[in-house]
Amino acid sequence: MSDNSLTTAVRRMSLMLLAACGFWVLFAGPAYWLRGTLALEGLTYASLLCLVPGWVVVYVTARYPNSGSQATAVVMGTGLRMAFVLVGMVMLRDLRPEFGHYEFQLWLILYYMAFLFLETLMLVKQNDNTKNTVE
Repeated sequence: MSDNSLTTAVRRMSLMLLAACGFWVLFAGPAYWLRGTLALEGLTYASLLCLVPGWVVVYVTARYPNSGSQATAVVMGTGLRMAFVLVGMVMLRDLRPEFGHYEFQLWLILYYMAFLFLETLMLVKQNDNTKNTVE
């Protein structure tokens, strides 16, 4: 991995962390209003369940920028996030059965959509930058 691609990966991973924190702050008020501290806990779990696979995809696409198409990266990211979130959700349901729709699932859906959008934007931008450097 070149220094440039490592720097790009770290920068994008930091941007994702900043976005996760921003979404958390944005969603914290409505979550607390709906279900109190239990919803804030569910909001935190939802954030982590969507952030971790996003980091993996950003790192892999920065590590191997010419390994496939943009669509392949988006599908890989969606599949990885879906699998990670599904496993995490099932585990969390066993560990914390008191989490219901407003305590966890609503925030998981919102985070999932937000991170999918953010990750797709990053991949499109990365693909455009790769094309510009090749030409």
